[in-house]
Amino acid sequence: MGKVVVTFFALLFLVSGAQATNYCSIATGVLTEGQTLTETITIVVSSVQRVHIAGLPDNRPWCYENRSSLGGDSSSKIIENPKLGQVRAIGYRVAYRGDRVGHDRFVIERRWRKAFVNNAWYVGRIVYEVNVLAQPF
Repeated sequence: MGKVVVTFFALLFLVSGAQATNYCSIATGVLTEGQTLTETITIVVSSVQRVHIAGLPDNRPWCYENRSSLGGDSSSKIIENPKLGQVRAIGYRVAYRGDRVGHDRFVIERRWRKAFVNNAWYVGRIVYEVNVLAQPF
């Protein structure tokens, strides 16, 4: 009986996690020194009705990406601002909120240090191509 209850709750957790993709999807890559990487974000505007995810508020307007560098510090600087939405870049985290439907774009410069390699600073840029949709995925 105990295994059945645990399996049932695990299934609920997996289903809830799958529903989270109904708001924001980021196709990511690996950024290396001196590289310009292009990533794609698909996001649903916050006004579109979405399935409620247990434990989260219904108004989830920001799409977050966390990038960490093992063994070092990191910073993000906005090089190009989006036209249709808003962006925030703090340390490891980049957040975008799509306010209007359409194609948007912004560019972040990332600096990171890998202490376990040579303690040197690395620099790369990420171009985010954003598609803001008016309907769920």
